[in-house]
Amino acid sequence: MTTALERPLEQRATTGRFPLTGAVAADPVGILLADGHHLFRSGLGALLDREEDLAVVAEAARGEEAAAAAARVRPAVAVLGLEPEQPDGPALARQVQQAAPGTAVLLLVPALPRTAELRRALVEGATGVLLKDVQAAALIAAVRELARGGRVYDPRLVLDVVRSGQAGPLSRRELAVLGEIAEGSTVREAAAALSLSPGTVRNYVSAAIAKTRARNRCDAIRIARECGWL
Repeated sequence: MTTALERPLEQRATTGRFPLTGAVAADPVGILLADGHHLFRSGLGALLDREEDLAVVAEAARGEEAAAAAARVRPAVAVLGLEPEQPDGPALARQVQQAAPGTAVLLLVPALPRTAELRRALVEGATGVLLKDVQAAALIAAVRELARGGRVYDPRLVLDVVRSGQAGPLSRRELAVLGEIAEGSTVREAAAALSLSPGTVRNYVSAAIAKTRARNRCDAIRIARECGWL
C-alpha cells in the first residue's frame, strides 16, 4: 500500500517534468528523505525535485518510518536528517541498510560528531556524512555521487579523523561491538543489531579486552572512551 508520503514517479510524470511521450529518458535517481522537521524536509525535497535526474519517491518523519519506506520503495539513496535529540545516526543507517540492501545512506548531521561516532557510522553502513548547513550544490552533487556508488564526507569530518589518528589497536568491528555493549545491549542484542552470532560478539569482546589490557568488558569500554576510540 502506498502511503501519503510516498510519491511514485508515474504520478509525478503528470506534472510535466517528465515527458510522457517521445524519447525515453533514463530513470531518475530515487531518493528517500527522512527528517523530523516538516519544513526542512519539504524544502530539501523541493530542492532535489528540481533536478531532472533526481526524484524524491518517499518521505518519513521518524527512523522506523524511514526503514519501512526504504523496504517498500527501494530508493537508490536515503538522505537521513538527524536532530540533536536523535543523535544515533549509525543505528538509523543500519536500519535502512537492513531494510533495503544496496541503498546508499547519506547522514545529514546538525553538528560535528565525535570521531568515534563517525567511525561507527561508517561501520554501520553510512556511505556519506555531511553537516546540515551544507550548500545546496554540494548536497546535490553528493546525492549523485552516492547514486554512482561513491562516498562523500564533509572535509571537516575527514580532517578530524586524520588528526585523531587510528582507533588504537581495536578493529572497526571490535569498536562497534563495544559501542553496543556500552549502550546497555546484552551479547544477544548486540549480535542481532550487528548481524553477528553471539559467539562472534563474545570473541570480539574478548579481543578488545586483551588488546586494551583491560580487566573486563566494562574496563575495556572505559579505556576506549578515555582514548577517544569510542
